[in-house]
Amino acid sequence: MPARRQRRTRKNAAPAFRVLLSKRPGAPKACTRALLQRLFAQAWALTPATRRPRLKGARAAAVDALLVDDAEIAELNARHLRHRGPTDVLSFPIGDEDPIRRAYFLGEIVVSFETAEREAAERGLPAREEWARYLVHGFLHLLGYGDRTPRLRARMEALQERILLKARIRRC
Repeated sequence: MPARRQRRTRKNAAPAFRVLLSKRPGAPKACTRALLQRLFAQAWALTPATRRPRLKGARAAAVDALLVDDAEIAELNARHLRHRGPTDVLSFPIGDEDPIRRAYFLGEIVVSFETAEREAAERGLPAREEWARYLVHGFLHLLGYGDRTPRLRARMEALQERILLKARIRRC
């Protein structure tokens, strides 16, 4: 007798992801809301349940993603973190209900597409892979992952690369 498939219960089902995507002029056209929904759903699925926030009864999780140039991310970096110059990604965890979207608002992710394009060229990678890496990295920060120590960074980067492989963004 074949084994029965375990039914997905409400408790362990991944939420629907409501993504608000904003792009500045010059941002890659290949970065779409549908792609981000798929990436974030894959990240959620591969993140241990103990690391995921409780959605307080919401059936959806909301994430805002913004793709900006180096000048804009440098300004945000200085204003919010007091660091000089551009960076690859900034995350702003919120972790509260969003009554307008009827979702649990995880937070905001800001990515520099110029930094992603430059890094990708230096490493011989497709730019799409690099900005997707930054978005997943930012998403993991929204889930509470940190990268302040070498050990935490290694753990976070291993999960991030696994997510990119499973989402078929990164080639082996």
